[in-house]
Amino acid sequence: MYVTLQQIHQAKANLAGVIVPTPLQESRTFSELTGNGVYLKTENLQKTGSFKIRGAYNKIVNLTEQEKENGIVAFSAGNHGAGTAYAAQRLGISATVVMPTNPVASKKNAIMQYGAKAIEYGTTSIDMYEKALELHRAEGRTMIHPFEDPYVIAGQGTIGLEILQDLPETEAVIVPVSGGGLISGVAAALKEIKPTLKVIGVNTEGAMAMYMSLQHGKPMEVEKVETIADGLMAKKPGDLTFAHTQRYVDDLVLVSEEAIANCVAFMAERTKLVVEPSGAAAMAAMLSGNIKLKGKKTVVMVSGGNISFELYQSLIQQYNEKNY
Repeated sequence: MYVTLQQIHQAKANLAGVIVPTPLQESRTFSELTGNGVYLKTENLQKTGSFKIRGAYNKIVNLTEQEKENGIVAFSAGNHGAGTAYAAQRLGISATVVMPTNPVASKKNAIMQYGAKAIEYGTTSIDMYEKALELHRAEGRTMIHPFEDPYVIAGQGTIGLEILQDLPETEAVIVPVSGGGLISGVAAALKEIKPTLKVIGVNTEGAMAMYMSLQHGKPMEVEKVETIADGLMAKKPGDLTFAHTQRYVDDLVLVSEEAIANCVAFMAERTKLVVEPSGAAAMAAMLSGNIKLKGKKTVVMVSGGNISFELYQSLIQQYNEKNY
């Protein structure tokens, strides 16, 4: 049931030459502000601008020849779609991505530039999933799920291998959470290698599916999702990702929408990194004091950097008005 360390190492082999091992960037500013030794795992610098290429490619490369010939379908607000489209283009496979109605234009453009067909449908992850399922049944395309798949989880787990290779003395890792694919893979890799290491997840207050699920002891669908972090909008975690989170994750905390918005601009100012709201959630939780760590070598996941210029400009302007 659980993804194994062997599967994660195999994913790393599959991804060799496809992804870039992203830098682990030490931050004196965030270390001083949080009282920990903070290192940023900069997946915003990954190909396609987020970690999602890891899981998508690892899933697609493991398809049968017949499945590859039939093509694939994914549903995504943007990052998983881009990762899937890039992987499909590289492997010569037809891809369709279901996106929300009125998606972030830059994310839709990226998916189409990678050669995939983009279809707008619905406003929630469940709406998009149902449309993707319809295409799977009608056209025979294989579903490339953004999180509920062992190959996807193993692909995301390669981040954990990189973290411990670059910083073996890591004591804690902070990870943003949506459907749970990222934290499932990263936590499985880290805990199987170094069980004493702490893994802490972060949900935004506007999208609390995994948080509520852990509270109730089973995967729960939240009634409403409303968050600036469009990459963290899952309404319900999967059975597989919930089980991994229960087993491997030490704690899951919430962070406010305001803290995320401020953190996007603050990271631009202090780190010179372009970070989308989803990618800023983990650092926002650290800065808000919601994560109770002191004196720990802590890696904070910066999961993506795909943000529209309009939103980026707006968040920086709001930040400047508050602070200068």
